[in-house]
Amino acid sequence: MVKVYSNGIDFYEENKAFLLEAKYNEPFFRLDAPLLKEAGKDEYAIRIREGVLQLVALCVEPYSILFQGDASLADDMVCCLTSNGYKVKNFLCDIGLGEKMTESFAREGYGFRLSLGMDFMEARGRTAPTAEKIEVPTEEDVDELYGMMCAFIKDCGLTDTVHRERVAETVSDFRVLRKDGRIVSFAKAQKWTDDASKISYVYTRDEFRNKGCARAVVGFLVNEIVGAGRVATLNVDRKNPVSNHLYESLGFEKVFSQGVFSL
Repeated sequence: MVKVYSNGIDFYEENKAFLLEAKYNEPFFRLDAPLLKEAGKDEYAIRIREGVLQLVALCVEPYSILFQGDASLADDMVCCLTSNGYKVKNFLCDIGLGEKMTESFAREGYGFRLSLGMDFMEARGRTAPTAEKIEVPTEEDVDELYGMMCAFIKDCGLTDTVHRERVAETVSDFRVLRKDGRIVSFAKAQKWTDDASKISYVYTRDEFRNKGCARAVVGFLVNEIVGAGRVATLNVDRKNPVSNHLYESLGFEKVFSQGVFSL
């Protein structure tokens, strides 16, 4: 049975318990759902249910489509989207589900590839001394952080748009390392679930890489998060052995894999 929702709030509230079964994926839906004010063909929220099995889709501009649920319903979801004229674009989900969605889309003439495979990792304990030189940036640092965020997006090959206003609003969530008055490395942390915070946007200027800068910043955040009684989490590119080794050495362990599949 297919259910199409008129807005994101109704979709999220009705499916909240189901979404929370994958607690580290749920925040993507929780954050995007309120942005869907009036559903249509370009932005939509859909649930397919067959007995106890479910598969949901949430599409909100400018973000990737979010899928969560049972891969056996992939054909039904793809048929629903393509036969009814819903917008098809990049999507984010668990790797296993994504591979099945890719196969289903291929049968309808759409070619997708895994453009970014990520391991979702968590750390529950302190594993490194806290670096003393890590700072919380101020409003005076917003322009510099904004420029470095743009560089981060470009280096990672992402299509996200960085908004200076958003950097300004969340500047206190960043932690930075300076050398000679310049920010040379930074990372950001935000509440992700009730008991976990997510570290993201880990970036170091080219000329300061391989000098322990990222380790210092991330290690500081891990200690800060764990010290507050929470779990530290992050995503890491599965093709980046340097980052994988860094995070494993800081006590992170893989929980599951997810990916961005590009059209």
